[in-house]
Amino acid sequence: EAKEHNVIITCRQRLEMTGVEDVNSFDEIQIIAKTCDADISIEGEELKIEKFDCESGNLTVKGRIDGLNYYNTKSQKKKKTIKRMINSSFFSSIA
Repeated sequence: EAKEHNVIITCRQRLEMTGVEDVNSFDEIQIIAKTCDADISIEGEELKIEKFDCESGNLTVKGRIDGLNYYNTKSQKKKKTIKRMINSSFFSSIA
């Protein structure tokens, strides 16, 4: 059975993610986490890991969320990008 992960971003200030297996690295501008299906890079400013429970796979991040990048864990090439879309005029117009 395939595992899944979910991401919820609230007001660009809080990110909650499920299905996280590990946090590979983190600082105030980038957090790299390993999920059940790909690596994910969370980008922003003043990022802080509020909570990470490796048993449940829940990760909570606070700070200004600017974007997410997914990477294929086998090839380490960029798989999907949601890059700076949160800052784009499309999202600004619907907010």
